Amino acid sequence: MYRLIKVFRRSFSSAVRSSNPLSVNDAAKFYAPHFGVSVSTMYKWLQQNPSVIELDREDTAKKVLYLKYVNVTADEIFQKPQILSSHLVTLENRTTIMRECGLVETLDLNIICNSLRLLRKSIDQLKRHQLIPKDLNMYEQLKRQFEHPIEPRFRWDDQTVLQDMRVPFIDEFLSQRLTLTEADREKLWKSYSKIKYKSFGHTQRVLDILQYEYKFSRDKLIANMYLLHADPENLLRYPEQVPAIGGIELKELAVKYPKIVMVNHATVAKTIAILNQHSIPEAELLKCLCILTLAPSTIEKRIERLKSVKEFEVLAKHPRVLKLIQYQTKATIRLEYLQQLKVRCASLDVLSSHSQNFERYVREGCDRTKGKDTAHFLKAMFGEGGEAALQKIKRHPNWFHVPIVQMKDTVEALLKQQYTNEDILDNVHILLYPLNRIEEKLQVLANKAKVNEELGLDVSQASQTQKLALALYLIELEFHFTGDGVWPEQMQQSDSTSSITIELPESLSTEYKFGKKPPATTTPS
Repeated sequence: MYRLIKVFRRSFSSAVRSSNPLSVNDAAKFYAPHFGVSVSTMYKWLQQNPSVIELDREDTAKKVLYLKYVNVTADEIFQKPQILSSHLVTLENRTTIMRECGLVETLDLNIICNSLRLLRKSIDQLKRHQLIPKDLNMYEQLKRQFEHPIEPRFRWDDQTVLQDMRVPFIDEFLSQRLTLTEADREKLWKSYSKIKYKSFGHTQRVLDILQYEYKFSRDKLIANMYLLHADPENLLRYPEQVPAIGGIELKELAVKYPKIVMVNHATVAKTIAILNQHSIPEAELLKCLCILTLAPSTIEKRIERLKSVKEFEVLAKHPRVLKLIQYQTKATIRLEYLQQLKVRCASLDVLSSHSQNFERYVREGCDRTKGKDTAHFLKAMFGEGGEAALQKIKRHPNWFHVPIVQMKDTVEALLKQQYTNEDILDNVHILLYPLNRIEEKLQVLANKAKVNEELGLDVSQASQTQKLALALYLIELEFHFTGDGVWPEQMQQSDSTSSITIELPESLSTEYKFGKKPPATTTPS
């Protein structure tokens, strides 16, 4: 059966082209050839069933073609449009289960739609409703579905429920195939009981592919039994469509991170393409493979959001930006929370770390960076000179209390005033100071007469680099060269080595404490 499905899917995949639903008329023109009806007939039906228009056209067309492949007519689909909301793998699985149980001649769309209900019927009921032959021996019928002898020992008769007949067979098969211990079997049926709704053919094929094609060990499979729900066709086509990620062979990655094979290969290919469009190196995926479980549209929206939030945008070139994209919802909540606390140095690690780490950061009340984000920002800004810039920055006693968002704003402002990267790099400590102080001192330097009068300096011949050096000198002169000029005016800090006391404002929403969403509340009836 699955060999036929494989032929079907490959035959029609090239014929089906993707398209987003734009209008009823466009959808009617697209679907009419697949249903084998006129455009006007299709148009009228879509008007009565608008939910179909919202479905992905490529997937829906594949479902229609598959249903026609198993002898379901267009009229039957018109009568039960809800069937198109099911996944193609689900339709294939239901069809295969019914055929494995002897429902061959009677198989139609009504049977496929009600397959789960039929599994709860007794064998006698199925015979009385003429869904299976009266002389069918269900034990022998199920036994024939396995490539190797599977003979579970249990008592049964025609009053036995069909699903109760199937479970011992799949339990015995998995026990033999994976040499399961009693503890393994107990864990399997406790955690993955829905495996009983998978066809025997599906289960055997998935195990064959994982063990012989992907080289999964017995222990690896037992530790990740959810893999039994994988789509066998997706498993086979994955290495062809996505042979490697970040230079590592797909099959090798799958063993290290099994969840990846549960994602459609086309989805992964789209995600990689999106990351390439936004200049995010594919190799970074190896540090955050879990992002591949997100929908490409979600990833694209989150990348766009990075550009709209200053605190996120400044981290866009960070090597671990994928982590920020993966946990962006949580990071947004935490950022809002920290902003209420007047915390300025929220690093990527703080925004995307485990809840315990974030809670500890808040409780310690230390508004400072560990320097990783600063290092990445300087490297992105100055390239090869980034490391030298960082070493210079670190000489300042308060460098770790300056957020990179502030440093980025300062860089952009200075570049607009015709200062070059080289000018800024030569006076890199200027990035630690509030922009209003820098601009104030540059205005002073622009008043040449005043500078000559007050400082006895002639700045008429000063270069841009020298002007930044003089502005830096004037700021620190005002603070007696203590380094306290980095603090914004509203902040009072007498000892740069101490922690900043975080005061919890009365307006702080305690529901979002430590960046956790509040639990859903129920309205009393």
